[in-house]
Amino acid sequence: MWNSWPGGPATLVWIVAALAVSVGFEAAAAKPADDDQDLQAVQAVCGRCHKIAIFQKQPRSWDRWNDVFADMTRRGANGTDEQLARVTTYFLENLTLVNINSSPSEELEGVLGVTGEVAQEIIARRQRQPFADLAQLRAIPGVDAGKLEQRKSRILF
Repeated sequence: MWNSWPGGPATLVWIVAALAVSVGFEAAAAKPADDDQDLQAVQAVCGRCHKIAIFQKQPRSWDRWNDVFADMTRRGANGTDEQLARVTTYFLENLTLVNINSSPSEELEGVLGVTGEVAQEIIARRQRQPFADLAQLRAIPGVDAGKLEQRKSRILF
């Protein structure tokens, strides 16, 4: 079964991890800022082969990160389902670029730390009129201004 999945087993592993994270976005949005379990999972999974500093200052699109995950899995990176879910959460919350006017709901949820309902409201609003800046995004109920400020360098319009 693993080898018959499009993209091979590596793709399936990260898809499962991404699905696990998407189910838990609301809980992730509420977790304390000092929770470093996600970073510990990154160290455990990624740090086996290289220092994590090599990618921590390189935000990328979620599609690009998925390419990296697939490549690293082919090279032997692995972890428990919980570790992979935490790695996914870490990358979404800390290293993923998001375009407010074009990214899918799941990416908005992860990068902005919002619920699915808030992400859908952002999508509905952008369909009526594209966002131009953070001030317009802050006006959406449920968007945390503090998280926007922390993540503004990774938010594109």
